[in-house]
Amino acid sequence: MMSRSCQRACLLIWMITSSFSLLLAHDGVHVDVDRINKRIESSDDPGSLYLMRAKLCRAHGRPELGLKDCQTARGCGVDAFAEKFERALCLRDTLRYDRALALLDELVERSETAPLDVLSQRSGIRERLGDIDGAIIDLSRVHAIRADLESVLRLGSLYEKRDAPGLAANLYRQMIKRAGESALLTISLIRASSASGQHEEALSLIEKQLKNAALKAPWLQRKAEVLTAAGRAEEAQAVLILALTDLDKIFKRRPVPIHRVTRARILRLLGRLDEAQAELEKVLQQAPGYQSARSELERILTLQDEVRKKQD
Repeated sequence: MMSRSCQRACLLIWMITSSFSLLLAHDGVHVDVDRINKRIESSDDPGSLYLMRAKLCRAHGRPELGLKDCQTARGCGVDAFAEKFERALCLRDTLRYDRALALLDELVERSETAPLDVLSQRSGIRERLGDIDGAIIDLSRVHAIRADLESVLRLGSLYEKRDAPGLAANLYRQMIKRAGESALLTISLIRASSASGQHEEALSLIEKQLKNAALKAPWLQRKAEVLTAAGRAEEAQAVLILALTDLDKIFKRRPVPIHRVTRARILRLLGRLDEAQAELEKVLQQAPGYQSARSELERILTLQDEVRKKQD
């Protein structure tokens, strides 16, 4: 049988080698992580540093390393609430939504006043899982105390997903009245106003933006969409031609991916699907990770399939 002193020696060796391998696993993640590695090596009480490193690993796309750091931090006796919250975010970023949600539920239930950051993150996970009503409840609690631009845009988007664009439009109007206009708020209000049948309000907002816009095509595209929703298809087509003309001026110089995506959307609205597809394929050759281009291409491919089915 192994002696007690021998057992202690083996345990000490295991702890040293485990810590060393954990440090090596984090090498090269990011320069900020490298700095924390050095501080961990020299610290007598590294628990909070492990938790800090977990946040950095998650922020730099390595949430699986963050989970390991959370486990180590937990063994060092860090604040249980902070560790569980960070673990939930790492679980979310490794797509383990159910486990992340369970941890956030626990944090909310054990707090007399649920922290806003926990409610905000739980709202996001509920939305991903399709629980739009639950997401709205959480984010409404956040918005009641912290009505900033982010919470307004997210809550409005949830209302729109819940087929309540009128509620979303009211929320955007209130924020504009309180904090002033911003491009994101204006675009959101245009979308929600049009969806709730307030087409003239949406068109008025667009005309205001067109007066000062250096590049008019994106706003003309939105105008065409509102006109189409209002049943004014011929006017919409004329506006889309104007938008293409505006973009052509840019294309004579040096088109950038975002302009090609805008052009593809306009071509789609004009029914010129093959040309739109070609534009997006050029974008994705330059920037394979451009999500807006990829989403638009998927939409166009779906439309092309529908056209082919009708022809058959």
